Amino acid sequence: MVKKIALVVVFLVFIVLPQRIFAASEFSTSYDVLYDIDESGITTVTEKVVLENLTSQYYANQFKLTIGATQISDIKAADPGGELDITSQQKDTITTIGVKFNQQVVGLGKTLPWTLSFKSRDFAEKVGKVWEVRVPRISSTTNLEAFNLTLSVPQSFGQPSSISPSPKTQTVSSGRIFLTFEKDQLESSGISANFGSIQIFDFDLSYHLGNENLMPILTNIVLPPDTPFQDVIFQRIEPKPLNVTVNDDGNYLAWYRLNRGQKMDVKVIGSAKLYTNSKVKNPVLDESLRKKYTEAQKYWEKDNPLITNKLSEILGSGSPEDFEGKAKLIFQDVVNSLKYDSDRLKGSNIERLGAVTVLNNPDSAVCMEFTDLFIALSRAAGIPTRELNGYAHTANTTLRPLSLTKDILHAWPEYWNERLGWVMVDPTWENTTGGADYFNKLDLNHFVFIIKGLSSEELIPAGSYKSESQDSHDVKVTLSENDFLGKPQIDIEVDVSNPIFSGLPGIIKVKVTNRGNAVYPSASLQISTDKLRVLNSEKQETGLIPPFGKGEFIFNIRTKSLFDSYNDQIVINVGNQKSIKNVAVKPFIVFQPIPLAVAGSIIVMVLIYFIVLGGIIYRKRIKENSA
Repeated sequence: MVKKIALVVVFLVFIVLPQRIFAASEFSTSYDVLYDIDESGITTVTEKVVLENLTSQYYANQFKLTIGATQISDIKAADPGGELDITSQQKDTITTIGVKFNQQVVGLGKTLPWTLSFKSRDFAEKVGKVWEVRVPRISSTTNLEAFNLTLSVPQSFGQPSSISPSPKTQTVSSGRIFLTFEKDQLESSGISANFGSIQIFDFDLSYHLGNENLMPILTNIVLPPDTPFQDVIFQRIEPKPLNVTVNDDGNYLAWYRLNRGQKMDVKVIGSAKLYTNSKVKNPVLDESLRKKYTEAQKYWEKDNPLITNKLSEILGSGSPEDFEGKAKLIFQDVVNSLKYDSDRLKGSNIERLGAVTVLNNPDSAVCMEFTDLFIALSRAAGIPTRELNGYAHTANTTLRPLSLTKDILHAWPEYWNERLGWVMVDPTWENTTGGADYFNKLDLNHFVFIIKGLSSEELIPAGSYKSESQDSHDVKVTLSENDFLGKPQIDIEVDVSNPIFSGLPGIIKVKVTNRGNAVYPSASLQISTDKLRVLNSEKQETGLIPPFGKGEFIFNIRTKSLFDSYNDQIVINVGNQKSIKNVAVKPFIVFQPIPLAVAGSIIVMVLIYFIVLGGIIYRKRIKENSA
């Protein structure tokens, strides 16, 4: 008689923990799963499971599943014998469901079909103008024979603007959109689908400046920039800055002069529009920046032996050659190696650990450490990488945690993809959501305040400027339904002496000021005249000019002779806009009484000099002849 041994078959349906729990090798499973989302965003998940016994020595009478969700209700299960006893336990970001079968799965080749269903609000969320759907990936469970998943959403959500991975099929029926996926797609990543292509945020930011030095200083604040995935407009900046410039990372720096002991509060109000797809059609990264974005920085210790050894372990001998393939391997290792530590958020001041320290303390990570480790490893692999700080919208801070402090809400990285340009990813949220895909397509919730590539710590974003009030919140960001159109508007000022004196060197100063609400894109600047010679008349580029910003350009001019006299026009073309300045050219000597008197005096002095010199020479010769 063969002894039968009862097994509790444990399956990790969705990976939510760094460690792996595998299916018992004595059984195989097949799944047909339906994620059915209603108009309110509640998802009904129905899993039809077939459990097959692969041995004659063991039988199964229980089953456990671990699901990456925090809000589960209406759990039901049944097999051919009727309803099943269910237990559930929720901890952190996972829910474990236990099922006890009505009958045992006994005997080689015996199967048991059974069904589990539950409801959750964790998989679909209406965020402003967009519906976002996230389905965690499945585990690499042993003997998983098949896994077919259907995602069903109302047509009222709108047409999908992005789906990752691409569904095997996409159909529309009875007012619903059906997307199907298979096992090989869901083992490497979950499903990320957006319905709607843009998101709008309104922002109200406060910055607190002070000068404790003995001398006046010139200082700046960092405004939210335009990026390949966002446009920004500024309705108001008070007080107005002296200028707004753009640094090599693409940040907008608003400049202020502070006297000794002066304090200043700056208010910035505007809106941001986020896009699913990059606005940049032919991305190019300057070679000098490419080099800088692979250098070591504080917290990004790319040359440290711990980092280089870890990278060798990740990439192995058969690693991909392209940046995208390497970045994906690094991303997945960071996601799986680190554990989010929400207890660190309870302190008023969170110490940033950096990449090396978090490798030695993998259970003590928050978004800074996920970001720093990804950047350090990527830079060690030669991949240009940067850090982004900003606002990330979430309705579930357990699955998608935020705060570093009360106002610096989130940090995430981006890497340079040779095909796509800059690509944002979020290893923190892929970790905390149990494997929802935050590598292949980021959502429309990540609003960038600052880009850190050249330095890991030099600039600080809104929300981290000192305030005397402990209760003040300097970052206010809200979703908006109101779309906008950014309108840059430039004024061209031409500064040149009038009249221009012939024979003397002169300069023309051209100041281009953006008085609109959106950045003025880089445009060609050309200067032309009828008769004046412009020594550096070759075409120049204005570079980006942010709202409240200005650029100044200097041209050197000359006349052909000392006695030119005429009227001329200086024509300045900036993009499609033209400015004309009428000037007069006059001889410096002939038409100016004071210079003429000075010139006459000089001539008289020269004549006297030569007369005296001639007399001296004459007397000297007479003496020589008489000798």
